[in-house]
Amino acid sequence: MIETQIKESLQKLKEAIDSADAAGIKQSMGEIDGALIEHRREIHPQLKHFLKNRSYMKALAFLEGEADIPKGRCAGRKDFS
Repeated sequence: MIETQIKESLQKLKEAIDSADAAGIKQSMGEIDGALIEHRREIHPQLKHFLKNRSYMKALAFLEGEADIPKGRCAGRKDFS
């Protein structure tokens, strides 16, 4: 399942960020972007939203089943004014 692959890439990204591993960050982000492009029709809409906006920790929380993911700046607004 693609969500398992994305979750693993997000976990690797978090570890790479924590250890300041630039090559690991780049590789993980590439894997995530590639999965998003290749499997965009299979990915849950909320997860796709997080990935497209590079809200990677929110995406990881979503995949880990957390229910209380904080809303971002747009918070559902349509006008952005």
